[in-house]
Amino acid sequence: MRFGYAFLSIALFATGAAAADYKSGEPPAIARDALAKADYVKGRAAFQARCSACHTVGEGTDLAGPNLFGLFARQVGTKEGFDFSPTLKNAKFKWTPGRLNAWLADPKTYLPNNNMMIPEPVPEKDRLNMISFMMVESGAADWPRPVIANANAAADTSKPYSERYPSFWNHMMFNTVRYAFDREGQSEYVIDVYYNPDGTVSSNQKGVDGFWHIKEGGPGPAMFCYALKGFDVEPGVMVECIPIAAMSIPRFNERLWKSKGYKGQVINGGILPGRPQQNGGAEKQKSG
Repeated sequence: MRFGYAFLSIALFATGAAAADYKSGEPPAIARDALAKADYVKGRAAFQARCSACHTVGEGTDLAGPNLFGLFARQVGTKEGFDFSPTLKNAKFKWTPGRLNAWLADPKTYLPNNNMMIPEPVPEKDRLNMISFMMVESGAADWPRPVIANANAAADTSKPYSERYPSFWNHMMFNTVRYAFDREGQSEYVIDVYYNPDGTVSSNQKGVDGFWHIKEGGPGPAMFCYALKGFDVEPGVMVECIPIAAMSIPRFNERLWKSKGYKGQVINGGILPGRPQQNGGAEKQKSG
């Protein structure tokens, strides 16, 4: 079962323009030297925060979105195993750094009606670094991967999570996560879940609870892992690990991501500000 948790001129990085449809032609190129000199660590952090809930970029597995290894060598919308939107299927171009920059600057406009799960523009300050990082990790760069220390190695494990991961902590421990399970021929099964500072998970429905923990210290990013049980949909459980960075940027919307659950079931996930129902009794079941 898989729950996945969805990126100017030749000498200068002219990112400010960009809300153009992909049909308007090849966007301005990004100079190779600008990409090679970009900040790999900042690019990795930006990718982990904005993309890693849905994508892996090295030689790895697919998540809710396709693995991005070899991204710059294949035509857009053609990776086997994914049902891409008609927009991507009909785009008929290969990714270049310039096209990826245009897409990241305005994903809704550049490729309209695409299926990306969190179609938020990436700020200009992050895009060059992120694209450079993606080129290195996807096998497209002709410069070496920088030799850097593991970003997790410097973490002071004597400090509580609230100090080591303050953005994550403030976002996840004081707001509401809402899941909406699609059910064929029926209304959505909607539930609000609360991740608590003591490692428990509670909800607005009787019998739905669980636990969470943080997995760190390995070669990859620190991960927020949780297990939930008691859902009134098959198989009744959800187990998932998500990079902490991906859950650290404040986003509030009932529909922020989609995951694939039991037998291809679609699970919509979102975050709502505050916890108005946590201490006020069970909220009436909603239908979408």
